[in-house]
Order: sequence, then C-alpha cells, then structure tokens
Amino acid sequence: MTNLFEGVFESVENDPLWQRAGLMVGAPPRPPKGYVTVSLGYLARVMPMASTPGQLVVALMLYRECLVRRSNTVALTNGELRKLGISRQTKYRALRWLEGVGAVTAGSRNGRSTRITLLWFP
Repeated sequence: MTNLFEGVFESVENDPLWQRAGLMVGAPPRPPKGYVTVSLGYLARVMPMASTPGQLVVALMLYRECLVRRSNTVALTNGELRKLGISRQTKYRALRWLEGVGAVTAGSRNGRSTRITLLWFP
C-alpha cells in the first residue's frame, strides 16, 4: 500500500500561490480603512530618495495596497490617488522613479491598470 500523501508536500512547495503566501508570512497586519500603515524601514529607505511629495505619496499608497491585498504585486488605481490630489501623470512619473531606484517593477496590460510588484516588501 502506498502513502496517500507521498509527493503532495513537494508539489505544494512549488505552487506559485504557496510561494506568494510565503512572502507574506512576516507582513504586518492589514491597515484599517482610511489609514496608511507603513513600516519605518520602508519609510526610511524611500523618503530620502523622494524629490517630490507626489513620489512619496505614491510609494506609501503602493505599500498600503500591498498590505491590504496581502500581495507584493498589485494594481494601484488612479481613483485612489485622485482623492489625494495625485494626477495620473504624477503616478506614472513616480512609478518610473520607483523603477529607477529598484523599488518596483511595473508592467502594463492593454487597457487595464498597471501591475506593480513592490520589491522592498515587507
């Protein structure tokens, strides 16, 4: 008789969803609605490099979205930022800046929100 669980754990470890969950193990809890929560380490790393308030706001909102979604890859909508006075153009300039400093990778999809992977997380 063979073991029913033989090979199950090896296949689970290779599953992309399981690997993504592993990235979130040490993540802080989700921020409450209406709050932006960010680690001091992330803030200390991003703040000295930000040259405009818009860049800092985009970086903080991106970090918040990652916490809320429990994923390091998210879509940051223009509507969320518009409520804070950040235009679509400012968002894209800030994303290019974040890519340039090695904090994120961004990929556009036809007609959909840009998917952003936060590399400095959590």
